[in-house]
Parts: sequence; C-alpha cells; structure tokens
Amino acid sequence: MGAITPTFENSYADFGWRRSIQQVKHHLQQRSDTETHMRALLDQVKIAETRMVAHNDGKPIANMDILEIGPGQGLERATYFGRNNHITGLDTDIIARGLEWQSYLQMLRTNGLGRVAKTLGREILSNRPNRAAWRKLLGVKKLNFPDAMYGNICDIVPRANHYDMVMSWSVFEHVSDPAVAIDHVLAALKPGGIFYISLHLYTCNNGHHDMRSFTGDESLPLWGHLRPDQAHLIKPSAYLNEWRLPQYRALFAEKTGGDYEEVLEKFEHPEVYGPMLKGSLREELADYSEDELLTVNAIYIGRKK
Repeated sequence: MGAITPTFENSYADFGWRRSIQQVKHHLQQRSDTETHMRALLDQVKIAETRMVAHNDGKPIANMDILEIGPGQGLERATYFGRNNHITGLDTDIIARGLEWQSYLQMLRTNGLGRVAKTLGREILSNRPNRAAWRKLLGVKKLNFPDAMYGNICDIVPRANHYDMVMSWSVFEHVSDPAVAIDHVLAALKPGGIFYISLHLYTCNNGHHDMRSFTGDESLPLWGHLRPDQAHLIKPSAYLNEWRLPQYRALFAEKTGGDYEEVLEKFEHPEVYGPMLKGSLREELADYSEDELLTVNAIYIGRKK
C-alpha cells in the first residue's frame, strides 16, 4: 500500500507534546485499575449488542460479515464481536496489532511520525494491560483481530452490498461530510443489513474534544466551545464537523425514510451538569436544547431497505 495524503490537517496524533505528556500521565494513573475500566467498557458494548439484537429480529449477532468504521488502536469492540463474526476495520490510520514492526513502518509512511509515536506509547502504556484484562473478561486466550482496511468512509464504499452490519463509535463527529458517509454506509450494507452509528455529540460539555477534558483536567469552562467569549480557551485535538442533533435527525430521517431508532446516552450529565444550566449560563446557551447540551452519545440504529 502506498502512502496516501491524510484527509484532515489535524488528528489525535498531532495535538502537541504538552498535552501528549498529560495523556501519558492519565494512562499511567488508569493502569492501577485497568480491569474496572475495561469492565465498564464491556458493559457498554453489551448494551449496544442488545440494541443490535432488537433490530436483528431478536436473533444473536453471530455469523455476520461486519464492518467497523474507525476501530482505532484499542480494537476492543472489534475483538468482542470478532468472537462470533468476521470483522473488517476501516480506519484513516494504519491499524497496528501489537508490536508488528511492518505495521508501524506502513503507519510512518502513511500517517507520519506523530501517529507512530502516539500509537507506540499507547501500546506500551495501556493497550497491552487493557488487552490482558479484555481477554480475561471475555474468557478467551486469544483475541481475533479484525482485517484492516485503510481509507475514509467519506471517500470510498468499502464493498458494495456486502456487509450484514456496519457499526461505528465516536467517528461521525470527525467526518467532513456525514451525509456522504451515511450514503457509503448504506451502499456497503446488504439489503436488510443493520447500521449502528454512535457519535459523540459536539454540543455536549466535552464535545469540543480538547484532550484535557478526557484526562482529568477540570479547568476548562463549561461548554466553552459554544460560548464566544470562552472559545479561545478550547483547543480541539481533532477535526470536528460541528454538526448538531437536529442535523443528524434530519439526515437519518432523509436517508432511511424515518425508519430508524435514536438513543441519547446522557450517562450522569443531567445530574452533574443539569443543575449548572441556569441563570446567565442558560441564557448564553439559549440556542441549544437540553438534549443537545446533556447528551454525550447520540446513537442511530436501523436497516437498509
């Protein structure tokens, strides 16, 4: 595979050494309680699987050909579903499986030194203990890694009318054209195939993807990216298309004829941040609904007609 110019100017691989060091410290702190973090992730994956089963006429998610868009380097969801299905991972970064030097050489040529350094650091600091805990929780000795495919869902249809299911977590907020991406998802699905798209909503408190908000830094202003006088304090760590909830609802309604399910995952945000949405702050954010401000993940599930 030859080198391909990245679609976006910035990614999680190039957000600066200072914040990279902060992320390293965060990973080291989490290593003391790896199994707890992985168990929480497993609980979330099982909830997603239950939703998928409901849209699969109650049948288990098994013996399927599944495409995951943007599996990242952790590959937890891919390896969970890979126990009973064939998984292909489509990513704009070369996917490294362990410490295979060939994949890192390919990553260097395609994604650059920043991506290599970050992936190696994550592999050593968190991926290896995470995978050990993941194997233990799944009760397996070996994880079935997905087939890796390099590309951007906005640019390609991986295989037309081929997949039984297309799934994705926290990717669609980063694509340049969600409408084209959904067209390509539907084109890749077999008739009757299932899509499960979970996206991190831009308008939630940490929807700006400033890496500091994911590493325990509580100094950032609430919803700072939505407030003109605070926006300069926010430094997004990745490209964001800034789509809002009404836009996604209109998109899925158009592409599916209204035949889809929406799930809004708010976790503890209504309890933690809801009481803060009052007075001058609520007036400043008057253009945004409480669903937009308090939803972390917006999930869209449906079938290709």
